[in-house]
Order: sequence, then structure tokens, then C-alpha cells
Amino acid sequence: MTLTSPSSGPRAARPRRATRTRLAAAVAVILALVASPLAAVAAGPPASPPLTFAMGPRGDGVVADGQSLIVSLTAGNPTDSTVAAGDVTIAIGRDALATRDSLDAWLGDERPPLPLTPIATTTIDSLAAHGARTTTIAIESASTGVDGLAPGVYPLLATYASAQGELTSASVITVPDAGAAPADIAVVVPITAGALSDGLLTADQLRELTADGGTLRDQLDAVAGTAAVLAIDPALPAAIRVLGESAPPAAVSWLDELLALPNSRFALQFGDADLASQIAAGLGRPLSPLPLTSYLDAANFTGTAASPEPSPTPGSAASLPDLEALTGIGASAGTIFWPASGTAGAETVAALGDVAPDGAASLTLVPSSVTTAAGAVPARAVAGDAQLLVYDAAVSEALQTAAATEDAVPRAAAQAAAAAYAQAAGREAPGATLLVTVDRGADRSRAALHDAIATATGLPGRSAVTLREVLAGTPATVDLQSVQPDVARVAALRAFQDDETELTAFATILADPTLITGAERAAVLQLLGNGWRGELASWGDAVADHRAQTQDTLGAVAIVRAGDKTLLGSAAPMRFSIRNDLRWPVSLVLIAAPNDARLVVQRTTPVDAEAAQNTRAEVRVEARVGSGESTIDLQLRSPSMVAIGEPVAVGVSVRAEWESVGVIVMAVLVAGLLVFGVIRTVLRMRRRRAAAPDEATADEAAPHSTDEATEDADV
Repeated sequence: MTLTSPSSGPRAARPRRATRTRLAAAVAVILALVASPLAAVAAGPPASPPLTFAMGPRGDGVVADGQSLIVSLTAGNPTDSTVAAGDVTIAIGRDALATRDSLDAWLGDERPPLPLTPIATTTIDSLAAHGARTTTIAIESASTGVDGLAPGVYPLLATYASAQGELTSASVITVPDAGAAPADIAVVVPITAGALSDGLLTADQLRELTADGGTLRDQLDAVAGTAAVLAIDPALPAAIRVLGESAPPAAVSWLDELLALPNSRFALQFGDADLASQIAAGLGRPLSPLPLTSYLDAANFTGTAASPEPSPTPGSAASLPDLEALTGIGASAGTIFWPASGTAGAETVAALGDVAPDGAASLTLVPSSVTTAAGAVPARAVAGDAQLLVYDAAVSEALQTAAATEDAVPRAAAQAAAAAYAQAAGREAPGATLLVTVDRGADRSRAALHDAIATATGLPGRSAVTLREVLAGTPATVDLQSVQPDVARVAALRAFQDDETELTAFATILADPTLITGAERAAVLQLLGNGWRGELASWGDAVADHRAQTQDTLGAVAIVRAGDKTLLGSAAPMRFSIRNDLRWPVSLVLIAAPNDARLVVQRTTPVDAEAAQNTRAEVRVEARVGSGESTIDLQLRSPSMVAIGEPVAVGVSVRAEWESVGVIVMAVLVAGLLVFGVIRTVLRMRRRRAAAPDEATADEAAPHSTDEATEDADV
């Protein structure tokens, strides 16, 4: 055997390899530690958020001869550091923006280079971290050169030399044409509550929305004292009126003020529902609300003060208001449909034009952007047989932006843009009535909405008119473009229609089916409301929740499933439980049918199930056999024979021979008791006879002894 030294061979190689591995790992760690700060230095600090900068000319950007140009500037610093002060240069173009396209281009994202003349400079002081600063500068007319400008719209540009480089903001000023023909203007403003998933606002929601700072209160205060044409959602007065005497005082006051306004008005569809989707879904005419009976409580209409109907006669109960009384908005200008901007094209307008309630032609309010006209479109128009009101899309979009902007400087810029587009419309159609809108919006402040309305009604050379005056104009013929429908909304509406068909059939179990169908229709119209636009995810959740609630309603009345039953006689009633989870009593018919001829059952059983409880129903059952297994199929139906709930099969064990067996057993028991009684009586009598001789012997001995005793006593 050859011996190997411990220091030689493979055994010695292992510690050397382990040492090298540990050294390599240590070097890698050191390199990583060195490389990490180098990489951080190479990457540099995270990018700073960009500064914000905006310019807005005051007075809607309208500057006449001899007037100073007042410009407001604002800058915001979203970074964590203070930003140094920077100079701002304001420049004006001497060449008017002659067309809408040039105006669009200047106010758009890709602004073209134009020759500009600097007219003023100012400084925006340093900005604290996450701070903002606003400054206003007045530029004399001599400096601006406005006195020498012809009427028109002129570009205005502010350049801010900030710490992050030059920032620019573009706007326009309008030099009015004093010699232009006077023209009219009408501005339409919606009064809506925004997105809702329930049919009507609750008392708590009304209390919040009509209180100071609530959106409904702000909308009403914004239109008060203006010449705005009001487009009112009839679900708002309905929500207040259904509460009767329990309505929040702030809501009652709000409604009284709304009805007292002298403004022209028309009703939107209930819930401001999407009209274009309804037509695209195949409806011949828009959905109408059904009676709102389920929202009414007679206890809230005991008096006369809160009832929207005429006072009842003395001594009579106060009547509940009907749908017309609940949804009334005051004197209306007629049936006017207002689809959401950009959703209704030629097909929708044609279908809506065929709707003629009470024989009067309806009108559809559409933006000029869906017409094929290149310039301004008269406010009163006709497309085929459809009567139209056409509002200027560019002016309305600028007004909508102004109403939705809380910052005063960007709002001023939007107002200046609205005035500029209105000037362009007047140049394209001199003397024509201009119709504009301050479109739908959520949570707009009173000040912003009022400023937008004031801009529209205060445009130079235009006088605000009522809606009836607009309708009196001679309509111009226009052509409309096609607009693709919203596929998701159309699909949701079709699903709602399928559900409503089921609910309508189901509701026949009620004395007043509108208790269910009225609430369903109101909720569907709210879910189709234009207030949900821009909230696609939340809207999808609301639709799913509503459809789940519909299935819960359809399952609210059913036969309670129980175990199998046993029939111990040839005939007996069987009891079944009917569940009613609705808030109202229902009338039903329980249909019973055996699956073979061994049972004869009562075919129909009327059932009056009370609200929110289980009710028992008895079904007479007869057996034709002594014993066996059978099944009875049960189905609930409405009085009009509409199937309610799922059918239920109940197993029945027939034990009719037990009845005969029981009689025999009872007869045997009775006979046995009788025999037992007879035997017991006989035995008792025999015992008495056997005991009789012994008693006689005793009797013979007993008198003798007595006589002897008597004789002894006598002696």
C-alpha cells in the first residue's frame, strides 16, 4: 500500500479552491459597493416636475379704443425647492386671426410662429416650494397699439423666463366692431345633479346638494339674475316633491326659487338620460318615466302645504301627486331633446324628430360640429323633417372650460377664447342669432359658472333673448354627419330592457305593478344619465350592482324549499311556505301537479302573501293507493299566470294503509278493554259467592251469643 502525504493530492487542493472562492466573493462585494454610488451619480437626481404658467386677459379679452389691456399671469411651483424670480414678456400680433382655423391653430397645442410685437414686461417673484403666484399688469392702449387695430381677433403671447427655461402661454384679444349689425344670443345652461344610480335623490342627498356650497345651490345662484335658458332635469323636482312634508327645508326653498325664476326653460329627459344610446339600441322613441308610486308615503301628505297638487276639499284625505305633478318644471318651451355633445348624428336626430308628443313637433339641440357647414350655423335649423336648435360648438366648448376652471387666470383665458369665437361667428353670419351652451359639468362653483354665463350674455354687439324668440326664427336647412354610438352604453341599455321585461311580468303579483316598474325605470334612466360620462369604471360597477339588485327582486318571492312529506291517510291537507321579501303584499296562485296518478291534488290554491314574511298555503292531497313514493311539482304564478320563481319538487311518502291499521288496532284495544272488564267483573262476583257460606256460618253463631248475653243482662 502506498501512503499519501496529507499535504499532497486532492485533499490539499480543496482549501486552496475555497480560499480563492472567498476572495472572489469579497472582491465582487467591494466592486458592487463602489459601483452603486457611481451609478447613482451617473443617473443624477430625479427630474423635477415642470413649472406651470398661464396668462389670461381680463374683461373677456375685449379691448376697445382707448381702453387699457389688463392681463393676469400665474405661475406654479410643484417642486420641493424655491424657484427664483423670472421676467415675463407680453407680445401682441398686429395681424388679425381671420379664420376659425387660424384661431384654432393659435390656441391649440401646435401653435404656429406669428410675427409678434412686445408691448410690456413684468416680473414674477420667486416661488416657494409647492407655491403659486399671480400678478396682474395693466397696459395702456398707447402701448398696445389697440387704437390702431381694425376690428378682429389678435394673438397674444406671454413668455416666462423661468428657472426651467422659457414657458409660454397663448391667448387672444378681441377688438369689437362698433359698426356691425346687432345680433341676438341665447345661452342654455343645464340644471342637473350629476351621476346617480338610484331613481331619485334621497332626503340626505337633497339636504347636502341644496345647502350652501352644494352643487344644486351653486347652479341656482349662478343662473339667478341672468338671461340663461334653463335645461332642467325633471328628476330633481320629483325627488323633492315625493317627500311631501318630510322634504328638507333647504330643498323646498331651492325648488321654490327655481320655479320663481323668469328664465326660459325646457325639461331634459328624466335623469338627463343618454338619448343617442336609446335610439341606437332600437327604441322608436326615448324612454319615459313611469309612475313614481313606490317613492310616495301617504303619511307625508296629510296636509296641504307641501302637496304639489291643488288642496283637497275640507275633510277629505290629501291625494298623492301623480307623475306630471311630481316632474313639473314650470312653464316650458315645449319638447326639446338635448343629447350629450357630440353623441347625436343624423340617425339620432331623424328618430327624435319623429317624436311628436301631443301632436307638437319636437326639437333636437345639437352642436354645430355635427353639421357639414364650415362656418357659423344659424341657431334655428332643419335637417330633413327634424327640427333643430344648433349651438356653436367652439364658443360653447370655451364657455364649458371657463365654467369648469376654478383658477381665475385660466378661466379668463377661456372667456377670452369664447369672445373670440363669437366674433368669428358674427363675421361669418352677420346679424344671425347665436346659440351657445354652458354644457354639463360636475361640481362647478357658483362663481365660475356665473362668469361663463356673464361672458356669453355680455358679448359686445349681442343682446340676450329668450328661447321662444330663438324658436320664432326662420329655420335654415343643414346636413348632419353620422356619429357612431357608444357600444358599451347600448349594450347596457339592451340588458336593462331584458331585465325590465322580466320585472314587468313579475310585478303582476302586485295590486299596483308600478311599485316595481316605476322604480326600475327611474333607476335605468339615471344609470343612462350623461353625468356618468367620463366615469367609465364607476359606471360599469353601478350597472353591475343594479342588475344584481334586479335579480334579487326577481327572487324575492318564492316557495320555501322543505324536506319530503308523508301522507298518513287517504286524504289530508299539506302545508307549504311562501316567502315574500318585498315591501308590499302580493297575490299568487300556487299550482300543484303530481307526477303520477297515485295522488290527486288540489290543482290551484290562491295565496295572499303578506309583506316581508312567510305565508303558509294548504293543498288538499288524496291517495289512491295504500302506500308508495310520489312527487308533487309546485309552481308559483301571478294572477295573470306568469311564472314566479323556480318550480319546486316535493317528495311524498304515501302510507294510506296506516289509517286502516290504526282503526283495527284501536278496535282491538277497545275490545280487549271490554273483555278485560267483563272478566274482571265475573271474577269479582265469583269471589263474592265463594265468600258467602263463611259469612253465613259466622252470622249463625253471632246472633246466639247475643241472645244469651241479653238474657244474662235481663237476669
